[in-house]
Amino acid sequence: MKQQLKLLIFLLLLVVNNSFAQDFHQREAQSVEELIYRKDPNQAKTMFNKGRYLVLENLRTTTRKRYYVGDVFSFKTKEDFVFADDIYEIKDSSFVVTALNEVTNRYEYVEIRLDEIVRVYKRPKRKVRINLATFASFSYLFFEWAYWGVEPWKSPKLPVAAGLSAAQPIFTILGNQLRSRRITENYRLRIFQSL
Repeated sequence: MKQQLKLLIFLLLLVVNNSFAQDFHQREAQSVEELIYRKDPNQAKTMFNKGRYLVLENLRTTTRKRYYVGDVFSFKTKEDFVFADDIYEIKDSSFVVTALNEVTNRYEYVEIRLDEIVRVYKRPKRKVRINLATFASFSYLFFEWAYWGVEPWKSPKLPVAAGLSAAQPIFTILGNQLRSRRITENYRLRIFQSL
């Protein structure tokens, strides 16, 4: 019986090994371009895309964020229009985005000059949600109550749990306020050309 079980396990391992294994000489080698795109897509776009791209520069820390054709770019104009659309084309001193016209319910091409932009957004606005995860800090109080018999309303950890539950929506609101960069003397938007 033991020998049959060992034989069955051996055959099972042999079938699994042959079904998932691929011979080394049959593998296709990835190109250098694919390897660089997998490691750092932003650097790969800079190296291989020969065209213009937008750059948001922080002049104090000398950091740059690049935006290429096809990337989603979120910004606010002087007329208080907020765009969060794909970059369709980048010209010498302006760029074109595809924006949804709500009146005609069609996508249109809108050309934006760089001097019209007031703010650039890093990420979309998050909704303030109050759900079960907001009150997760109270779970330890109930665990204490069930395991050691300490009543939650008499626990000294109740103010800490209440503070953590109240802080989560506040942090979401603060994150929404700090998600944008104002175009000033510290932040500058420019267009560069890849060689």
